[in-house]
Amino acid sequence: MDRSDALTSMSDKPITHDIKERLGKYTRLLREIDNQYERLGRMEISMAAPPGPDMTGMPRGSGTPTDRTGMMVLRKMELEEQIEERLAEEREERAALEAMIRQVENPDERAVLRLRYFDRADWDGICAVLFSDRQDYLERIDSYQNRTYKAHGRALLRMAEILKETETPAVKGSKRQ
Repeated sequence: MDRSDALTSMSDKPITHDIKERLGKYTRLLREIDNQYERLGRMEISMAAPPGPDMTGMPRGSGTPTDRTGMMVLRKMELEEQIEERLAEEREERAALEAMIRQVENPDERAVLRLRYFDRADWDGICAVLFSDRQDYLERIDSYQNRTYKAHGRALLRMAEILKETETPAVKGSKRQ
């Protein structure tokens, strides 16, 4: 068995495929929450600055400014509710991922996962957190960057194993009937 066989499952997907998908889905959820908060902020700004009086003398529609304000308040409340739902999803998934991360033995690998996926740090920032206290950090930054990538790869492999264990609990000595 060569190295490439060890990195793929029966369906020719890398064994880290499912955990990468799950972590990617989590980071997309964080991005969606950020975007929704941005929308909420813009909405609040537009609500704080109601339209001025119409000085053109042209007739207005039958709706009143109160109707517009009421609609804006309703939309704001709906958006806040959507954000709360997404935040609840995020908290639940973060707890599940954190439980898996705690099972990774190497503290640097755990740090890489938390920094990359929870804090959304870039690779330079992660490398700096892990290795900037080393005297030769600046001279050997490329080497430390590679160590960071390798720690991430090992962490993903371990997380894939953990995910597989949690998805298919082994019941030894018993057969299903």
